[in-house]
Amino acid sequence: MTPPDPTNRTARPHPPTASLALDIGSTVVKLARLDGQGGLASQDFYPRDFEAGVARQVAQILAQHGVDPAQDPMLVCSSANGGLRVGIVSLSPLFSGAALRNQVLLAGANPEYVHPLDSKTPDTRRVDLLLVGGGIDGSDPGPAQALLEAFDPALYRFGALVYCGNRMLAPAFQARFPQARVIANPLGDTLSSRVGSVFETVRRAYLDDLVFKEGVSELPAPLARAIRPTPEVASRGFLRSVNNQGSFTIVGSCLALDIGGATTDLHYTVECVDADSPVRPSSGVSVARYVFTDLGIVASRDTLMLQLRSHAQLYELLASVLGGQTREVYAALREGEYEPTPQLLSYACLFLALDRFAKGRGPGLPTGDLGKVAQIILTGGAAQTLDEAVVGRLLGLLLPAGAPPPLVQVDRRYEIWVAGITWSEDLAG
Repeated sequence: MTPPDPTNRTARPHPPTASLALDIGSTVVKLARLDGQGGLASQDFYPRDFEAGVARQVAQILAQHGVDPAQDPMLVCSSANGGLRVGIVSLSPLFSGAALRNQVLLAGANPEYVHPLDSKTPDTRRVDLLLVGGGIDGSDPGPAQALLEAFDPALYRFGALVYCGNRMLAPAFQARFPQARVIANPLGDTLSSRVGSVFETVRRAYLDDLVFKEGVSELPAPLARAIRPTPEVASRGFLRSVNNQGSFTIVGSCLALDIGGATTDLHYTVECVDADSPVRPSSGVSVARYVFTDLGIVASRDTLMLQLRSHAQLYELLASVLGGQTREVYAALREGEYEPTPQLLSYACLFLALDRFAKGRGPGLPTGDLGKVAQIILTGGAAQTLDEAVVGRLLGLLLPAGAPPPLVQVDRRYEIWVAGITWSEDLAG
């Protein structure tokens, strides 16, 4: 099945009877009541009970609120397995590799790397899926044929191998690697990226991985069948908002940061990319996403702290957030003797993510021009503790000289998440 273009205005929200939404996270389970106007009427949070397991804890929460999933329509999403890890090997990392990477992100998974087909350097990072692709469909596969014949999967550590390149070369690839799954080439026979086979394959793999790792298969059938990846929900919510299909007002080129326990997700309109950036978003997209897998306030705390301590603007960052006692905190933090609050860690994730975006420091990350950004949205649970004025001071450390400050908004009603969780893939008519 080819999923529809999320910008297609013929798509419609779920029926209004679905007024409940369940979000199963890595550390917290959230039960939300939707207000029917793009926001939340109420929400309750429960720390994950790993001894009870997902199914039993969810059953207890629903019973506590008098909810019967067989009778009460519910929307459900989860990021409980931390996200599917995907490796990409392609003919051109800057074109076909970027197109594949964009579909991986849209599906809610985390691309770990993009390597060219002729790479001979091993990458020992373990991924759940290894995508091999590149080239457009046609009678002349060009250089892709020789490169695929020389492709050595022993250079990579992966769970499953998926071929999504030139269709003329698919039989030979599968003959060499019978365990590989072959899917349609997302580039087709034209030089344009289409949301389709890769998106659906990665999305399905994400959900299957979630089901088996987290016991989601034991949930009541109506919930297990309807579950969606939380990162996909956030991506679609941002895209819907940008296209004026949500309740959050967008005033121009914008970006959103979703700060979590394990990752910080950056969603941005393509207008935010610097004109001279050597890396570009895929052609034909209006928004893009990047995952900073080493910036998080819980699971990625150690890597976050390492980067924070060594940053050249650490003192200025602390002064912007703390005001008083900056010298004492600075010295203790540099020596590893200070225990930062979750709020300070959230500010650090925000600052480091924007700093790296402005400098293009990340595999596959375009260089952003923060001077073009008219609006910054902070969403997710960790963002609720942030103060717009403090964020404004941090931005002063990053903006180009003379650039006007963007509008900073904290998504306190979780409107981005609501716009994503209420999205339906069904088409009208």
